[in-house]
Amino acid sequence: MKTPLAIAAACATLALGVAGASATPVNPVTSPISVVVPTSALTPTTVRVTRVSDGVVVATLPPVPVSPTATTVTQVWNGGRGTGGTAQVLPDGDYRLDATLGDGTVVAVTPPLVTLDTTVPNVVLSPKAPTVPYVAPKGIPLKTDPTAQVRAVVRRPGPDGEVLASGAWKPVTDTLQLPAVLRANHIVGLVSVTAEARDEAGNTGTSDPVLWSVRPPGRGTTVVTHIKTNKRVVAVTVDDGYGPSQALQMISDARAADVTITFCFNAINQAMWGQDFRDAVAKAVQDGVLEVCNHGYSHTTGVGTSEAFGRSDLSRNAPWDRIAGYSTAPFYRPPYGAYGSGLRAAAADEGYRYILLWDVDTNDWKGPPPASVITQRAVGGAHKGSIILMHTKPNTAAAFPDILRGLKAKGLRPVGLSELFSAGRPG
Repeated sequence: MKTPLAIAAACATLALGVAGASATPVNPVTSPISVVVPTSALTPTTVRVTRVSDGVVVATLPPVPVSPTATTVTQVWNGGRGTGGTAQVLPDGDYRLDATLGDGTVVAVTPPLVTLDTTVPNVVLSPKAPTVPYVAPKGIPLKTDPTAQVRAVVRRPGPDGEVLASGAWKPVTDTLQLPAVLRANHIVGLVSVTAEARDEAGNTGTSDPVLWSVRPPGRGTTVVTHIKTNKRVVAVTVDDGYGPSQALQMISDARAADVTITFCFNAINQAMWGQDFRDAVAKAVQDGVLEVCNHGYSHTTGVGTSEAFGRSDLSRNAPWDRIAGYSTAPFYRPPYGAYGSGLRAAAADEGYRYILLWDVDTNDWKGPPPASVITQRAVGGAHKGSIILMHTKPNTAAAFPDILRGLKAKGLRPVGLSELFSAGRPG
């Protein structure tokens, strides 16, 4: 049988090393500390917690009972202060642990020293404002505790956005890398990215989400009229933006229907866009109600447009990107659906891989037709993978609730371009 003196002698080396020891930080609330305590058949044992900075005993754990056979016993401590160690968690810092036998002998426990750390890492993503041309960056600028590890979590925008990928934990650098699996899964266009940072203690901090545009690999452009897919999804696209009140009504209708729509607007109309409109567009994008594409600035391009004028026209539409809060690349909707080699080369140079056309045209700008006709054209012509074209016209806005209801009744779900393109391949 071990006597208190024998126990103390056996632990002497450990006890003497406490002063120079270092400890791995731990959050005792999420990872309670297991304290291994020597026991005695002769006298009960009490574990005490001493603050290293001033030597004050700040907690005592419940007494370890006398044991005729066991040489150690494990007590679990969640970092609480006071008698019993169950009160409010102690402040972050270094604490020494030891045991006092009934006769006053002090013996060592394991661990002899703990560093409490309950501070959540502060992590911030700060992407630059979207620009045209879209230059694919190496990552999103990141600031956090340099001793932490980080990873990217990528979702569809919105409060309940689908998780598309979670990256592996990596050492901190000044940029956050997106998971490579996004490319493997053919994810393009709008995503929402958060950075998660974790420290040695296991505390995890999460940044505010930021909007990001994922560009497909390669160069050149692909002309797209629809998406070949077995999924029952469609894209409802609205052009021009000369009717901001109609646009706001469409956003409201899309929000009520719990769907995502796409606006392709010309920034030449920005004088009509008041702050309420700009704020509503930005919030709708963040909420997953709206995506955007580039329709050019002036609505004056066509088959014969030169590459130089095409680049200028695309670049001048950057105010629309800034209102939305992310890059419109890789989607470009040429006015009238008209393009030639010059405009196509300009789109490729500016980061627009997809020339976005349509396979369902409501022709809502001709006449204009009544709302019922616009509804019939939109719903009647739609099928899996369709891209439906309409404009910010009063009759279209009036038809919009019926269009969304009609598509749903047909078993077709309106989604953003990013989700549509991930559902299949361009047709």
